[in-house]
Amino acid sequence: MAWIIPAESDVLTAFSETELATYRAAAIANGQVDPVAPTLAQVVDLVRGYVGAYKPNTLGLPGTIPQKLLAPALDLVAVRLPQRVGVPPKEVRKAAADQAVRLLEQVAAGVFNIEEPDEASPETTSAPRPTIAARRRHFTTRSEEGV
Repeated sequence: MAWIIPAESDVLTAFSETELATYRAAAIANGQVDPVAPTLAQVVDLVRGYVGAYKPNTLGLPGTIPQKLLAPALDLVAVRLPQRVGVPPKEVRKAAADQAVRLLEQVAAGVFNIEEPDEASPETTSAPRPTIAARRRHFTTRSEEGV
């Protein structure tokens, strides 16, 4: 499997066309821009953050996610998009989004395996972690024996 760029056609696997049109109309009526593209971009960035949290993972090109993580990403979109227009998400969708977050946490911990991208991103996958070295003791029990 490859790394993919999630598209609006993928969002239609989580929503019916009528439901998606209703959310769009509500957003535009409130003076907002079309909520689909920004919401999808935010979720893609979130997924990439979880993938990049595990140092051995290699990120794909910007805007791409592993195909294995498309369904969890869409579960997150299915909760965020209604919230964007002030509609509380359905319980089933909230439960699926919670499960998606748990899976992404497993990705970040290195427990869930994802595929390597065909082309790697120039982004680094993890924030540098500080290294702390213990101080070397000059005096030990053995060197102070008899004092």
